[in-house]
Amino acid sequence: MNTEQHDLLNKYEEGLRKALIDFLSKEGMMEGRILEVEELNEKWRTSAPSYMVDAVPEVAKYPLVAIAWAMYEGMGAAVLWDKEWNRYADVEDLHKLFTEPRGFDCMDEYITEILLCHPLESPEAVKVENLIRSTAELALSLIRKEQVEAQSVMAFHVFARTTKVMFELGVSVELKRLGYNYVKVNAEVVN
Repeated sequence: MNTEQHDLLNKYEEGLRKALIDFLSKEGMMEGRILEVEELNEKWRTSAPSYMVDAVPEVAKYPLVAIAWAMYEGMGAAVLWDKEWNRYADVEDLHKLFTEPRGFDCMDEYITEILLCHPLESPEAVKVENLIRSTAELALSLIRKEQVEAQSVMAFHVFARTTKVMFELGVSVELKRLGYNYVKVNAEVVN
């Protein structure tokens, strides 16, 4: 990939992140910024290849699933980080952890029911599903605006950047639901 393509991808990712943060903030699910957990970002880096193996074949028929499931993974990762991180910190591939019980197609249900503790079809589960679907629809519309040639190397990279952002958003949305937020700290240096 040349420098120009790399710059285009960075610009796309930045615009996507901003648009989706704005959307989720208007929905009351974020507060204008991503709550970052470097440990979880690192887990995405190690899990993304297996996510891609499952998601890329879905892009043609089920593009929203291919995009949305990354947000579910972020939400699931946030729950593990909050409740039992010492148990999961050494798991190299969280994607496999999330898909082994029910498979990729039903990963959303597994995360919703088992990790988020929302019974399927409950108002909470429906709210999560609708939010993630709306976020994925917006992401898909932004991908399409890029007018990248389908099935090209650049299309793969745009998709990969999109799923990375969706994972980060899932982490943020779930951490906010769990009560985490940024607190401005004024640290004075004493001589």
